[in-house]
Parts: sequence; structure tokens; C-alpha cells
Amino acid sequence: MASMMRFAASSLVSRVSAPRNLFSAVAPRVMPVQRRVVQVRAEEEGEKKKGMVYGKRTDPAVKRAQLAVTRRLYNKSRKSACATRIKKVLVMADGMMNALPSTEDEVKPLEKLISEAFKEIDKAIVKGVIHKNTGARKKARVSRHKRKVLMAAGLFVPAADHPSYKQYVTLYQKAVSA
Repeated sequence: MASMMRFAASSLVSRVSAPRNLFSAVAPRVMPVQRRVVQVRAEEEGEKKKGMVYGKRTDPAVKRAQLAVTRRLYNKSRKSACATRIKKVLVMADGMMNALPSTEDEVKPLEKLISEAFKEIDKAIVKGVIHKNTGARKKARVSRHKRKVLMAAGLFVPAADHPSYKQYVTLYQKAVSA
């Protein structure tokens, strides 16, 4: 055998063990987990073969767990950024519903926030953080709020056979009567 494998243990990761009685109110105990490190060595010191791994290397399962933690944090920050941008758009749209814009120029700040939200959603889709259908749904939700503001202000009139025409009529009647 050209090389020998040995496992060395070190307690770097901790794990929560299950309580003895599942129905007791006892807090779970924290126990150390043995981290496996693989050492690969040649049988004789003089024979080092090209392409062989010498020294310590991390066990693939441990490496996968570390990568999963890193990726989860990255994905969480991307999703949070998307949610923050969307929330900013929705808050501004609700504010505009209270004080309706009279011109297209008054809607520009909302359009700027919408473009930022779309950009963040598209980045998340490209990076694989969210599915493309989920991204499309979020973008449609944001666009729907913008369309609602424009219809209430009378700046956008959908076609009579469009599904949102009935909503336009009710919004416009509220705006006129107020």
C-alpha cells in the first residue's frame, strides 16, 4: 500500500444532544463533536509520488458543512436585500395613495426605487438564490402597486377589456369623490 490514512480528532464543532426524556423540561446538553481530519503519508520518507496529497486535509463532510454555512449567510443577505428594496417601494406607493401625484414627474422617485428593486431581484435570480418564477412574482407585485398608484391618480387608463379596468373605475371614482 503506497499510503496510509489515519484519523485525528479535535473538538472544534459542538452539537446539541437530545434530552433523555422527550417530555421533560430539561435543557439540552451541549456536547463536543469530533472533527475528523485525514492524514495521508507515504510509507517511506524517500518515496514521494507526484500528485499525492501529503499532510492534513479536512474531511469532505466537514468541508461541505462549512460551505453550507457560508452559502446560507450569503443567500440570506441577498434575500434580505430584495425584501428591503420591495418594502421601500410598497411603503412609498402607500404614501402616494394618500397624496396622489398629479404629474408623471412626481412618480419618478417611485420608479427609481422600483428599478433598484428589480436590479436586486435579478441579481438574486442570476446567483441562484431565488427561483426565476419567484422573482417574476415579486416583480409583478411591485409593478401592480405602481400601476395602482397611477390608476388612482388618473395617469394610467387601462383598456376597457383589460382585467384591471374594473379596479381603475373604482379607484378613479374614489379619487374624484374625495
